[in-house]
Amino acid sequence: MTLQQIFIANLKKFRKLRGISQMKLDELCDMGGNYIGQLEMGRRLPSLGTMEKIAAALEIPCYELLMYEGGEKKEEKKLKTVDYLQKLPGNVKKEIISHLLTAINKDIKESFDSKKYKK
Repeated sequence: MTLQQIFIANLKKFRKLRGISQMKLDELCDMGGNYIGQLEMGRRLPSLGTMEKIAAALEIPCYELLMYEGGEKKEEKKLKTVDYLQKLPGNVKKEIISHLLTAINKDIKESFDSKKYKK
């Protein structure tokens, strides 16, 4: 496996683990157009500075983009739910909390109403 193939595989892996689209990663790295897509297709090679920007946006050390995990496929390290939620923007957290509270209140009301009619 070439260094470029290792980079591409790791870029895709970490981007998908974080749930970030190519376009969003382009924005986070302040890159124009479809640069991340070009990297992932092997059409472009990043500079070291670009690799540092990508690693920072993915919140990983830069060297992890070049690490080869040979042999059998290791299970990908998934983010814990708490870690994932802490990294979300404030407005997204508020929306999630709002939806959860609405669902909880609905369940409580339905539970209360069903007990009320059984008596």
